[in-house]
Amino acid sequence: MNGSNRVAREKKHFDQLALTEGTVWWGAKTKAGQIRLKERARLAIQHGRLHPGMRVLEPGAGNGDFTVLLAKTGAIIRGIEISPEQVALGNSRLMNFPETEIVEGDIAQLDYPDEVFHAVVGNSVLHHLDLNQAFPEIMRVLKPGGRFFFCEPNMMNPQIALEKNIAFIGRYLQNSPDETAFFRWQIAKQLERHGFSNIKVVPFDFLHPGIPDQWIRNLMKINYILNRTPMLREIGGSLQISAQKPS
Repeated sequence: MNGSNRVAREKKHFDQLALTEGTVWWGAKTKAGQIRLKERARLAIQHGRLHPGMRVLEPGAGNGDFTVLLAKTGAIIRGIEISPEQVALGNSRLMNFPETEIVEGDIAQLDYPDEVFHAVVGNSVLHHLDLNQAFPEIMRVLKPGGRFFFCEPNMMNPQIALEKNIAFIGRYLQNSPDETAFFRWQIAKQLERHGFSNIKVVPFDFLHPGIPDQWIRNLMKINYILNRTPMLREIGGSLQISAQKPS
């Protein structure tokens, strides 16, 4: 029952954002937010080793902005999204990619056979899920040796910690009722417990989506330095999470 309630709340939240914002979150619409999205897609393509013809699952595909960037590699993307309103938005963006589609569904109950995908990649979706339900399904549909890559919020970041733990701040920033964030050692242990191998979790991202456009150029230089500075990078806004299904 709790699982079905969570799904219903997530669906309602993202349906509403689709209708009022035309996207999944305010930070996806800003210039800095679009730069962040493109960088995350680049990382997903790199770590997932996306190439023409490979089959890729994208959980939490949302309004399709990330899906389009992935599909440009020639990979065959299957997006899964809980919100029917977001699914409609997403598929409207995929007209030039006939082999790629987003379907309504729950990552915890995938309608795919075993070992069908070469990679599972996504952006800011795992923190919305019950990972004890999602990870076994992801593992099931991945081919042996298949790759796993997500960017997710870092609980070590001060703003992330505030918005995930103080309800009214989270609501103001368009957080859904059930979402959280991860400590890097926490998510690594969860992946290990569910049988993944070659696990690597790297904090990064100091380019906030709300920064003014005229500041972006200089802040990108600072972002580059901070992402490579030991200790300081631990409080970056996001985590790069990569793993693999054992061969």
